[in-house]
This record gives sequence, C-alpha cells and structure tokens, in this order.
Amino acid sequence: MEHVINPDSTQDIEASQPLVDKELVKTWLYWSLAWLTIFPLVGLLVSIKFHNPEFLGTEPWFTFGRLRPVHVNGVIFGAFSTPLLGLVYYMVPRLAGRPMAGMSWSRWALWGWQIFLITGTLSFLFGYNLGFEADEFEWPWNILRWAVLAIIGGQVLVTLFRRKEPGFYVALWYLTAAMVWTLMNLILGNVILPYVQMSGISNAALHGLYIHYVVGLWLTPAGLSLMYYFIPLACKNPLFSHALSKFGFWTIAILYPFVGTHHYLFSPIPYHNQTVSIVTSMLLIIPVWAVVTNHFGTALGRWGAIVHGTDADSYGAKFLLLAVFYYLVGCFQGSTEALRRVQELTHFSDFVIAHSHFTVFGTFVVAAVGSMYYVWPRLTGRQLWSARMASWHFWLTVAGASIMLLGLTAQGFIQGSMLEYGSNFVDTVVEMKPWWVTRTLAGATMDIGFLLMVINFIQTARHGQHFEETKTGEILQTHPAGEEKRIISTPSGVVLIAGVTYFFLAVIIQGIWPSLMPETNTPKVTDAGTGLPINAADYTPQEQHGRQVYIREGCWYCHSQYIRPVTGETKRWGPVSQAGEYVYDQPHLLSTRRIGPDLFRVGRKYGDGWHKAHHWNPREIVPDSVMPRFPWLFKSADGDGAPKLNDDGKALVAYIQKLGTNIGDWRETFTPTRLTSGAALQLSQRDKQALIPEGKKVYERRCIGCHGVKGNGKGPAARFFETKPRDFTSGKFKFRSTSGGPNSLPSDQDLFITITHGLWGTPMPPWYKISAEERMAVIQYIKTFSDRWQKEAVNPPVDIPPEPPVSTASIADGKKNFQSICAICHGDSGHGDGVGATGLTDTWGHPITPANFTLAAGEPGGVKLGHDGTHIFKTIMTGVGGTPMPAFANSFTPSQIWDIVHYVQSLRVNAHLKEMRVAGLDEAKENNARRDIWSNLSRAADNGHIGDAVIAGDYDKIPVADKQANMQVANAAETPDKGESSP
Repeated sequence: MEHVINPDSTQDIEASQPLVDKELVKTWLYWSLAWLTIFPLVGLLVSIKFHNPEFLGTEPWFTFGRLRPVHVNGVIFGAFSTPLLGLVYYMVPRLAGRPMAGMSWSRWALWGWQIFLITGTLSFLFGYNLGFEADEFEWPWNILRWAVLAIIGGQVLVTLFRRKEPGFYVALWYLTAAMVWTLMNLILGNVILPYVQMSGISNAALHGLYIHYVVGLWLTPAGLSLMYYFIPLACKNPLFSHALSKFGFWTIAILYPFVGTHHYLFSPIPYHNQTVSIVTSMLLIIPVWAVVTNHFGTALGRWGAIVHGTDADSYGAKFLLLAVFYYLVGCFQGSTEALRRVQELTHFSDFVIAHSHFTVFGTFVVAAVGSMYYVWPRLTGRQLWSARMASWHFWLTVAGASIMLLGLTAQGFIQGSMLEYGSNFVDTVVEMKPWWVTRTLAGATMDIGFLLMVINFIQTARHGQHFEETKTGEILQTHPAGEEKRIISTPSGVVLIAGVTYFFLAVIIQGIWPSLMPETNTPKVTDAGTGLPINAADYTPQEQHGRQVYIREGCWYCHSQYIRPVTGETKRWGPVSQAGEYVYDQPHLLSTRRIGPDLFRVGRKYGDGWHKAHHWNPREIVPDSVMPRFPWLFKSADGDGAPKLNDDGKALVAYIQKLGTNIGDWRETFTPTRLTSGAALQLSQRDKQALIPEGKKVYERRCIGCHGVKGNGKGPAARFFETKPRDFTSGKFKFRSTSGGPNSLPSDQDLFITITHGLWGTPMPPWYKISAEERMAVIQYIKTFSDRWQKEAVNPPVDIPPEPPVSTASIADGKKNFQSICAICHGDSGHGDGVGATGLTDTWGHPITPANFTLAAGEPGGVKLGHDGTHIFKTIMTGVGGTPMPAFANSFTPSQIWDIVHYVQSLRVNAHLKEMRVAGLDEAKENNARRDIWSNLSRAADNGHIGDAVIAGDYDKIPVADKQANMQVANAAETPDKGESSP
C-alpha cells in the first residue's frame, strides 16, 4: 500500500498550531553558517602548516597539534551536526504530522550546543585533549554534548511515538537510529575508553569501534536521513524505491557496527577481529549501492530541470546529488582500503585522509548544505538572492573537493610505494610537499565557496524577493510502515533491534572479546635478543608525565606507535609491535597517520641532546622537517648557551626515550646497522670526485644542522649536545680499522660503518635508510673539509685474526689485562668510573667520559658502535681518534686483545641478564638466555665455540691488579698518542 503525505503543505494543521518553529530552525542554521565558515577555515590553516610549518608563528595554541582537533571535531560536530540538528526541528514535525514534543527544551538545546562548540574549541587551543581521535573533548564538554543530544533525541522519540501520520518514513528510521547509536557511542567513547581501566590493545579495539561509529552510526545515518527527506522534495519526484531504502537501512545497521578495527590491521589486535572488520567493510558496498541507486533513481526524468534550474530547490538538489556521488566514491574507497594488501601500501598516508574527506565533507557536509539551500527560502519567506553566487559555490565545491580528494588519494599510493621500495621517510615527506600545496589551494577554493554561501544566505534573508510555496514538488511519497504491524518497520523496532541489539553485539564481539584474550591484557613480551618471555615495565611518574605532554601537544596526530610486519617497517623502525608492550597504554596511541615517522621504537635511537634540539627547532637538525617548534617546553637560555628543558620538556624526552625498550636490547642485534665492514666501495679517484656534488646535497639535507656549513661541528643544533658533533676539518674520526694510531685517517669503509650504524647515546643517528650511493657520496664530500686527505695516505687496516673460543680462561685473562690498564679509565667493573676518568677532554677541549660497557645499546655513556667482538677488537687495536684512548696494538698481543674483548662482552652479558631478571625472566631459563646473549655478541659463541662454564656464568671472580702498576702501563701505552703515530 502506498500513501501520499504533504510534509511541506500542512496549512490545515498549522492554522491552529505551527508544526515548525521557523525562528528556531533559522537560528540553528545561522549558527551553521558560522561553523561552515570557521571550521573549514581552520582546516585550511592546518593544511598550510604541512608545507609551511612556521606559519602562524610559535604560539602553542596555533600549532598543528592544537588546531587539528579543532578542525576535525569542528567539521563533525559544528559544520555537519549543527545544520543537521536544526533541520531535525524541520523534518520531524512534518513527517510526524505534529509539532516537536518538549519544545520548551529546544532553546536550551540550541544554546547548549553552541556553548559546547565555542568553549570546547577553546579547550583544544589551551591544550586540553583526552587523547582519542575524534574523542578529544574532556569530560565537562562531553557531558554537555551528551545532554544536548539526549534532549533532542528524547524530543524526536516522543514525537515519533505520538505521531499523527501513520507512515514511518525511512528518513526517520535513519534519524532515530542515529540518535540512539550516538548516545550509546558517546558513553563508549567518553566514559568507558578513558576511565575504565584496560590494556592499550583493548583500548585500541574499542576506540576503533568508537571512531567508526562517529562516522558510520552518526554522520552516515543522520546524513542519509537528510538525503532521504530532501532529495525527493528538491528533485520534485517521489522516492524511487521504498524497498531499496529499507534494504539499505538494515544492511547498514547489521554490517557497520562490526567495521571498527579495519584501521588497525597488522596491529596486535587479534587477527580474527581484523578479519571480521575486513569482511563487513567489503560487504558495506552493498547498502551503498542501494542508497546511491535509490537517490539517483529519484532524480530520473528531472536531471534537465535540476541542472538548468536556478532556484534554491535546484541548487539544493545539485548539492544533494553531488553528495550522493561522493558517497559512492568515498565508500568504495573505504571498502577497498580495508583490504590487507591495499592497507599495507596506503595506511598512515593521505589515502586515509582522502577517504575521510570524501565521506565527512564531500558527502555529509555537502548534503547538509544542499538541505539548507532547500529550506532557507521556506524559513525566510524569500527567494534565493543570487543564483550566480550559488552556482559559483557549487562549482567551487566540485572543483576544490575533487582536486583535493583525487590528490590525497594519489599521495597515498605515491608515499606508500616509496616506503615499500625502501625510501627514507623524510624523502617521502619532501615528495608530498607540492601535493600539499595543491591541497591547500583546493581547500581555499572550497572555503571561498562557503563564504559565498554565507553572503548569499544573509542577503536572501534581507533582500530576496518574496517566496511562496507552490503545490508542485511538495508531495513526498511514503510507505505507512506503522500500519504494517511489523516490528522492523516501527520506531520500537528501529530503536531496539538496529539501535541497541546490533550495537551491543558488535561491541561484545569486536571490543570486549579481544579484551578477554590473555595476550592483550598481560605485560608478557618476547625478549628480542633471546626469544624468551619477560614482562614489560610500566612508565615511571616522569615518563607518564611526558606521555601526557605528548598527548597535549598532539604528537600522536603525526606519529604512529605500532610497527607492522609489512612493507619493510621492521627494517626501517625495528621489531614488530607486541601486544604486551601496550598493557599500560591508556589512552592507546597507535594512531592512524604518519606525517612523521613511527615512534614505537624510537627510544635510544638518538641522544637526549638530539631531542632537545629537535623540539627547539626541528629544521635546525632536519631541514626538511614539517614538525612545529615547541619553545614553551624550554626555560629561558642562560647567556649564549642553549635553552634548557623545563619539567614538561624533560618529561617528554624521558617518555620518548622509553618507547620500544620493553623488549630488551634489540638495537644490539638490529640487522640494518650491524655491519662489520662497509660496502664494497671499489671506486677510482675519478669516481669519488664525481660523487662530491651529490654528497654536498646529502650533507646539506642530513648533516649540516649538527656539523655546520663548514664541517667544523658548529651547526645550529650543536649547542644542545653534550657529545659535540665531529669537527671534520681536523680529519680525526673516532673509529677506524686503519693502522697508524688513533688519529690516522679512516678508510671509506670505516666511515660507511659509522654513518650506517650511528653512534649510540649521542645525537649521531643511524643512516641505514638512505641509499648506499648517498652514503658513499656524503663520505666523499666530508673528506673535502680537511686537507689531510690530500696530504696523507690512508693506512692499511689492522689484521684481525679469527676469534678464539669463549672460555672462562679467556675471560679471566681478559679481566686481568683489562684491570692492568683499561680499568684506570673504565673502572674495575667497566662502568666508566675509573680513577683516571675525571676531567678527561677530547682534542677540542670538550669533556668526555670513558664508555660504560654494561649499558644497553643507545644508553648515554655506553659504547658507541656495539658490543660485537670485531668492533671492540678494532677499537682496542686502533684507539679512539680525538680522545685520550690510545691504540694498544703494540701493548697487547692479538690473543690478549681477544681475551679483553671477551671480558668486556661478559660485562654486558651479565648486565643484560640482570635486566632480564628484573623483567621477570624465569630462573630456569637463565642459561638459555646467557647462551643467546653471548651468541648475539660473539661470532665464536654463535658458532658454538663457547664453554659450558661460560654459559653457566662461572667466570665472575679473579683478583684485581695493582692500581699503581696499572697507571704506569697505561702511561706507557698513551705516550705515543702525543704524536700522530701508533705506539
């Protein structure tokens, strides 16, 4: 049975009591015009910062991390939700055949919503941030938002249950479900996520549901309610198919609640939950096709009138049908984005941003705009003031949105392909900058369109010609579902089945079930060096403070914190993330975007000084960086010295240095940096000269911030470093394999190793992710800073005999020889605290400390190039250039040096084992752990040449040598270092 109602021609009812409070709706829409101007404009400002990070200066409230939540939440809850809520007061009474219930509450809802948007926006600028994407508002604003939506939702439900029109049109199905879903979702996002204690992986699984419910269970059903109501009216045609509309609604209601985790594929969230989200994401294309077919079918026979029409109804139809087209494209993109192979390539990139803009802006904001065009003359009683201005608005929207969305999609594939083929991350950012400029221009185009709309609407209300509703186009055909007596076609059915049942079923399966699995809520992790189970450590109070600073400043908008086992991420950033590492992370910070590199394993990659310089001015140390400055994390500088971190800054650095360290000493065995010899580098002098121009480019992009324009170690960032950058003009380098003393020239292979590996505990990072050709080129350029390369020959490398077996005798002899000389500086136990350690300086007068051999890779004060036997052997043989550490090639035999190497390694093995005990290593597995640690450091041990007593740890006690004799031997070894030759 078909029934015809006249939602916009109800004079018989309105004669006694108006169905619609037009002044109320008009006030809502005036506020909508303001938010449609302001929040997209904030997005434009944010976009400019991608290619001009200094834009808007260094005030904290204008940084990317403060402005981004303003834009995202402003578009969702301001630019879209404000007109939607206003139009609710227009649609519902007309479809229900009675005025909205509880109208005395309507003004409270109106002003409560505006207070929420104004004060909530200011809260972001002042740094209040809950730490969940699209859920950043703190509790006062969450309570206010929920209260307003509860008021309006209550009004809608009471009105529908008391309706006089027996038909329950599909627009009301979507609106009712949207209200019920969102009120429950806000409890999930605003109460359960931040305040119910859970692990980071459980937090991420539930947050995946929340953020998708904001889009799929608020924006989508609310936006489709506008489309289903206004498209037939604006097109002046009955709805194409009621059957399709019901099919589309119920398939969305069944499928969308399960989509949640598809942005966290390859994460530690259980695999089966990821698969469920992929399957339901792909199936969602079915209701999308149903909706699109229905709306385009509604326009059949009216396309000519719509395209050539110049009244408000025609422009309303144009915007609404444009929204339908973007809905098709955006949802198709979203479904394919959920496929594992597509996500391998495009996740964390602008491809994700393209999808969100296609749906949030291109579909639902544009649908709200089209709806406003239709109702504005009916609210003001005046015809559209300027058809030309409306036309410009429409075509600016088409041009700007299409260019932006296609560009962002292309960027995702470009950046993803570059990373998959091994490009340095910063190089991919540089490649994106021209595209980001285009994005900004496209965004400006759309913002100009909104400005024209605002002017047009204000002028329409003031100066438009008189508007009078005509009978044509007022008829909306509905199916009187309320008369069918079927539960799924009633408000009760929509509320209970679609609104409540499917929501809770999805939350249980996709959110709560992962939380019940042991691996997601216990701190058990696998030690990277031994493969044995240990426990992740909680944050210290300072690290927890730093985590809050990290959230406040929006670092998590640009940096993800999970490493996937795909596209070379484990070679770029470190071992894949483990579920137990997130057990203390609430809110989780997995993130969905990488404007900067992933930070999950960044701990100990750089020294503290590097982080200080980076937060003071990122472009001083990484010229291509788009990261904002954070000067408010510093105290005022003393004189000409470097600014000092304040408590917030110190805490932030402590937190960053904690990241990724809970799986043990993984940097010691990280394959990309573990070189014992450089690349082949069999180049002629002519070839090396040809590389210098390319090397200069590499130097200016990677090295100049620390080592300076002149290569003298006085770059702008150097003032922040305790360990000063190397002065290349001296031609003296710390680590070499060449004979001739500690200040002999290194080989190209030596420099290649240092550049590739970096120097642990210092600001010198590893550069394994720039190509071997770039590393070779920059080596040739570095050599131009000193004339020693023209005046002196590079000596041949020292001979390194095969490593003998690791035995207790070797360790004991090594300890004796170590304490006869090395302990003077490094201390009896290798902690760098010997009697001669005080007051040591390098060649340039900078204070230095002897290495503490017990520290893990990357800890300040530890070894710089690793505890592997070859490196330690070479260092003992050749000394450390520019420091008091002499060459001992003539003081010890090769066999004695190998003994010292084994003793030094034993110090680290014991320290590592102690760290594992603290982390909960099973005592019964200690010997297994000791054997594996030895195998990581010693080639002989790795080949099985290690004594059982060593594996059992029976090598701890030998007598300490006479300290006075030690000093005399050390002085004898050091004397030749006064010149440039070996001892």
